[in-house]
Amino acid sequence: MFASILFTPKLIANHIKMNPSNESALLLCIASGDELSYTRLVERYWQKVLQHALSFVKSYPVAEELTQDVFIQIWEKRNKLAEVNSFENYLFIVSRNLIISHIRKKLIETDSLKDQKLQELFFKPDEQYEFEELVKILNEGAALLPEPRRSVFLLSRMEGRDADYISKKLGIATRTVRWHLLQALNFLRSYLHNHYIISLLALILLGLFFFNNFFHFSLPL
Repeated sequence: MFASILFTPKLIANHIKMNPSNESALLLCIASGDELSYTRLVERYWQKVLQHALSFVKSYPVAEELTQDVFIQIWEKRNKLAEVNSFENYLFIVSRNLIISHIRKKLIETDSLKDQKLQELFFKPDEQYEFEELVKILNEGAALLPEPRRSVFLLSRMEGRDADYISKKLGIATRTVRWHLLQALNFLRSYLHNHYIISLLALILLGLFFFNNFFHFSLPL
């Protein structure tokens, strides 16, 4: 039954009875092992995760596989759902981490890839930067951000918190939170350029750190 849930996301909602209308209650049911509630969650978010993955990997079969992996991980770690305050933010973090892992794996396997189109998707011959080095440089740049900009960045892009949560936690206006995120993006983009990193991988990683399709606002490149 579990496998069929993953591979048939567009289920008819009317066939699923006794589903909690409140998402928090739904998550609690899933945490306790309720497969019907889990099915409803997959149905609700499948297309959103799929489109998010597709915007980075540009391959529908790969994006679909990543989407399946996201929901598999959510089910396997369902006990954590009882402590999740914002499922959309949690879902974004799970998706982002799996996409990064996928891209990293493809870069490592570059030498053995025979599909030229796939190679062109992930790298250019003169832009084979090590993934770890790129992440290291991004982290170094983030460490240079002044407060409260650094805290805003870490809460938003590393912990998946939304603008309202950050506003209350740091005691600043929501519009100020968004302004700090924009400034952080501009700084880190310039920081990468100063290190002569303008590769496709850099753009992909920036996107994974700064574009959150689940938030109610986005930061344009």
